[in-house]
Amino acid sequence: MNIRVEQIAFNHCILVVDDDLLLNELFCQFLQEKGFLTRGETSLSDAISSIESGKPVDLILLDYQLGDGTGLEFLERLSRANIENVPPVIMVSTHEDPDFLEKCFSSGVADYVIKPVNLSLLALKVSSLIRSVELQRLISLQNFELARFKQDAEREEAVAKFTYEYLLRQNNQKIQGVNIWLKPSSSFSGDIAIAKVSPGGDLYFLLADATGHGLSAAITVMPVVSIFDTMVAKGFDIQPIVIEMNRKLERDTPHDRFVAAVVIHIQKNEHKIHVWNGGMPPAYWISKGEVIHKFKSQHMALGILEDNSFDANVETLAISDSGYFFACSDGLLEQENAEGECFSQERLLNVIRSDPSDLLDVLGATLFEHAQTESYRDDVSFCVIRPDGLPCYANTASLNAIEGSIKEEFSSFSWQVRMSGKKLAHCELSPLCNKFLQSVGMDQKSCQIIFLVVTEMVSNALDHGVLRLDSGLKEEPEGFTRYFQEREERLAKLTNADAIELSLRLELSNAGGPQLVVTVEDTGDGFDFFGKASGGDDLLSGRGLKLIKSLAQSVEIFPPGNRIQVVISTH
Repeated sequence: MNIRVEQIAFNHCILVVDDDLLLNELFCQFLQEKGFLTRGETSLSDAISSIESGKPVDLILLDYQLGDGTGLEFLERLSRANIENVPPVIMVSTHEDPDFLEKCFSSGVADYVIKPVNLSLLALKVSSLIRSVELQRLISLQNFELARFKQDAEREEAVAKFTYEYLLRQNNQKIQGVNIWLKPSSSFSGDIAIAKVSPGGDLYFLLADATGHGLSAAITVMPVVSIFDTMVAKGFDIQPIVIEMNRKLERDTPHDRFVAAVVIHIQKNEHKIHVWNGGMPPAYWISKGEVIHKFKSQHMALGILEDNSFDANVETLAISDSGYFFACSDGLLEQENAEGECFSQERLLNVIRSDPSDLLDVLGATLFEHAQTESYRDDVSFCVIRPDGLPCYANTASLNAIEGSIKEEFSSFSWQVRMSGKKLAHCELSPLCNKFLQSVGMDQKSCQIIFLVVTEMVSNALDHGVLRLDSGLKEEPEGFTRYFQEREERLAKLTNADAIELSLRLELSNAGGPQLVVTVEDTGDGFDFFGKASGGDDLLSGRGLKLIKSLAQSVEIFPPGNRIQVVISTH
């Protein structure tokens, strides 16, 4: 690039140091004609004082032999002076000896001009050094801006990290039997694992993996955490939870942002697990090192599809206490070693088949052995959930737990809701009931017990009343699969004539104390409600019904069997 001297000169000041007044004036005048600002000094002392005064100097044109010293002495004094940015120096001298020139450059001289001075050559040397000065200033400015940007970014990252970690702490419960291994690839993790107990005492668990990693992935996954926590606390099932997650992400995040997730619901007392897998690697139900069932991804990740295309159906499996659930993010399977070989699903299954007592630790060690580093290129997470280690919330519930909680000062109330048609497919009567009880001041433990009763009553009304399903199917080989396949088929055929009505009524009595009356009525033909609960404890079909009898003060069935009334009393 051809740049003229005049283009470089603007606003740059050159200090001319020469005790020959004629040469000093000549150099100053010549450089001014080239557009430079100049300042002339005739001694080393005056030159040092001029520089220390703070007046701007971009370059020094220095004669070697001065009245009060040499140019090399000037350079030595300049290096000792309190000057933040020492300007470059062009030495002017008659000496041409290579050793002398080497000594000058070793002392810090930027360039050298031999007398008699070729002014055109001098102008080119000055321009070249001024360009270097400009470049150095630009680099210094950019370094300063970069340091300030880095400082601001670190401060903002610290605030964001605190908020992110606070959100996770607030929305996560440490639950016995739920074990999580998580290793982020940066300060923020796009993988999250959240466990929470519903009002009915069931375990809900979310393992999610947002697009990418770092802060952008963490921001994408935060709404998922909040929705999961809120809706589980209100008693919603998996289907409405994942629908709301998908709706939020699809509406409020960029199109290239989405969240793969596994959401599970374990009903320990019912010995059932419900799984929704959207875009995650297969999850497994494992017993004694053997994969009993593989929960493949059957859905798109959250945030991609609109409501009318989104599938919220879950996969249900009958489980035993001896097995456990395993899930992982793709960061585990896709982690490469130095040769570019992925960890792979086969390597994972080999570890599972070895049936180690502490699968998470062994798997983490195997991953490190494969990658030979803990600086993974993507967030890595995996989990193990053992139902036999989960607290048995429902079994600890009893009428004693709510004794005195329905306070005498409560006013009597009546609450009723009716749901029909396709809405029954994602029945939300229990969460609505729970929300109402909380709004009138019912304590959490009482809400949990009432939620359990209402959930079982509504579930039986839907399955055996409206849908007319035979729970005996569950006792047959592969019966659970057939039962839920038939359930999905009948849910798809619901009409507005199919309905369930739930009502709550608090009755205040001086003699018997407060009583909560819960009534559920469906539009079915009626069914033998407690005939289903008369079998042994090993029957899958009767566990929920026995729970109602254990928690209720009294139970009454109204002919033809499509209306049930339960009374919960504190006395």
